[in-house]
Amino acid sequence: MTKAVIYLRSATGNQEQSDRQEADCRAYLRERGLSATHTFRDDGHPGPALAELLDAASKGEVTDVAITSLDRLGRRFTENLDNFTSLEQAGVTIHTAEGIITGPIGDDCVRSFLYKFALAEAELVTDDTGNPRRRP
Repeated sequence: MTKAVIYLRSATGNQEQSDRQEADCRAYLRERGLSATHTFRDDGHPGPALAELLDAASKGEVTDVAITSLDRLGRRFTENLDNFTSLEQAGVTIHTAEGIITGPIGDDCVRSFLYKFALAEAELVTDDTGNPRRRP
């Protein structure tokens, strides 16, 4: 039985942005004959709602999660990779407004890109003004 959920995150806490994300995710799911049983919502950094989603996924309470874009799963590539991997290991199919990103073809491709971005991000340091630059 499919247990689809929606995860929303607005970096700024903007209600209109969250509402738009939810409408996009619901339309996406509806087009595929799915409906969401629950909506998880965080404002700002990924937080308690994402933790609840990951916990529910680990318990087998979620089979599919709809997000508007992969960056909703974390603000940094390393967070994205960790959260993506946790959902994948729980057997959850990740859907974005652009389409399904997990599956036989997409898994290796997406994971490879996330890994490469995470490595590149790890190479960056922040200077005194808060701007990223490459490690010396």
